[in-house]
Amino acid sequence: MKKIALLLLFLPFSVYGLSLEKAVDLSLKNHPLIKQERAFLKSQKYDYFSTYGNFFPSIDFQYTYSKYMDVEPYDYFSRNYGWTFNWTVYSSGQNIMQNRIKKLLFKAERENFRETKLDVIYQVKNAYYTAAANREIVKIKKVQLKSAEKNYQMAQKKLKLGLVTKADYLQAKVRYENLRYQLEDAENRYRKSIAELNSLIGYPLDWDTQPEENILKKFEKDGIPPFSKIEKLAFNRPVFRRYEFQLRSAKLQTKQSVLAYTPTLFFSYSFNNSYSSMYGEKDRYRVATVGLSWNIFSGLQKYYNYLSSKENERYYRYRLEELKRQIRLSLYGYYLDLKSAYKNLQVAKTLLKEAEENYKQALGEYKAGKGDIISLLTAESSLAGAKETYIQSLLNIALTRAMLEREMGVENLLQEGVNR
Repeated sequence: MKKIALLLLFLPFSVYGLSLEKAVDLSLKNHPLIKQERAFLKSQKYDYFSTYGNFFPSIDFQYTYSKYMDVEPYDYFSRNYGWTFNWTVYSSGQNIMQNRIKKLLFKAERENFRETKLDVIYQVKNAYYTAAANREIVKIKKVQLKSAEKNYQMAQKKLKLGLVTKADYLQAKVRYENLRYQLEDAENRYRKSIAELNSLIGYPLDWDTQPEENILKKFEKDGIPPFSKIEKLAFNRPVFRRYEFQLRSAKLQTKQSVLAYTPTLFFSYSFNNSYSSMYGEKDRYRVATVGLSWNIFSGLQKYYNYLSSKENERYYRYRLEELKRQIRLSLYGYYLDLKSAYKNLQVAKTLLKEAEENYKQALGEYKAGKGDIISLLTAESSLAGAKETYIQSLLNIALTRAMLEREMGVENLLQEGVNR
């Protein structure tokens, strides 16, 4: 029944196609890395909650029974039990600092979890766009193969009529056989890209997942926001907040090393009850203790701990500055790549238009007997190359935009309102 339910769950997407939004949702639910990071985040959360226990007293119960044998003049036993209440009222500020540090580290891990989600989303986009492009290449190859087959059949008929040479006929045959090979190779690449997408979203690898039709067409419109807005939005991505939380944690560790010079104040109360069979007497007593413990001197350990924590604080500060430098440079590189990709798209569209006109003219001349097979095959090959270049240009824009969104820490440039 479970297998049938799973089949019914996956069947609609397999038959009618899978949108990018649904693919992202599935990956965030099924990807093992997301589950792994979510489990670690919960672990950090519970670790932080455990520090609240340091503010509460402890209550212990002790019970002992002892049997003494071969003791002159006779054997005897003793029985003891008691309750102890211990409370460290103030522990040199360590409990407070530890709680605050763990809280900041938990928040840092929460931002790291969000970064992981952005990584997975980028992987899904990359696989999805690549699969969509490979499917378009397969379509182009099928059209090319059909056209090459017609040209081959036409050359075969003309060879029988003596209208073309055998060399022309062989050229058409070679083109036809070569496209059969290219189609098989394109279909294999498409199947592999679908398997990669299925792996990311939790589908069986051989599932016939269909990307959304014409998903790459939406990238024809130039939608590049100003770099200043890209940079501003990127500096609010989760990794920066993570580093800021870690920096604040390092500052608290410095305070913690200073508070180590202060004393510890504690209070305890115990109730004890004992009985010995030798004397047949019970003994009950209570003990209340209030104490102060202060380490006046322990070498230079505390001093060097303080210096270490100060240097650790500087480390996190410089790490944050270095991250900003790297992200700024990376963003600018992807920004230039995206602008260049849009320019290349315009060139690819122009080449495609010219190649279509050239092929129509070459085909018309060949049918009319005015052109040769070489010109026709060259025009057909140029048209095929122009179509693939156009698809590759769209894919380059899609992948570059996806990487730019990943570096910015957003799921969609337009939805974030950076163009407004």
